[in-house]
Amino acid sequence: MKNNKKKKVIIVGAGLCGSLLAVRLAQRGYEVVVYEKRSDMRNDSNDSGRSINLALSNRGLMALDRVGLRKTVIQDCIPMKGRLIHPLGGETFLSPYSGREDDYINSVSRAGLNILLLNEAEFRDEVTLHFNARIENVDLEKGIVKGSDAVDGKKIEDTADLVVGTDGAGSVVRRSM
Repeated sequence: MKNNKKKKVIIVGAGLCGSLLAVRLAQRGYEVVVYEKRSDMRNDSNDSGRSINLALSNRGLMALDRVGLRKTVIQDCIPMKGRLIHPLGGETFLSPYSGREDDYINSVSRAGLNILLLNEAEFRDEVTLHFNARIENVDLEKGIVKGSDAVDGKKIEDTADLVVGTDGAGSVVRRSM
């Protein structure tokens, strides 16, 4: 007998990788729960107006294509053909990324891309996003995450078939391995 129960995946971290993965897993029919320790960046009023851009290569564009967002993202990209070198006491010059004239990588707003991916994840019925969720303990064998809400202190405990860590530097998931 085939098991028709929908598999559940917990993703710890809602940055670029976590939000993209949530969308991709939802496309494949998984129930996805995402826990992010930061507040929801889409509602963050502390934006200084500055943006740290991200270099987006063909590999990144292919991943965005898989979730149907390549055309949307490419509209906001700025092509970068190389690096501008500023030698001491000399003239600046362009150091191309490739020897081919039409080769370039793309510069895109990291925050803008993350917001787009979060919106796409939230649009999916299979995805639930939790912000201000400080996951402090992960049991990968049992698929259990425990923590607390950073705003109200309420305890968090959840279980899944798979726990994935996309929580970056200081990863609580990596520490549990």
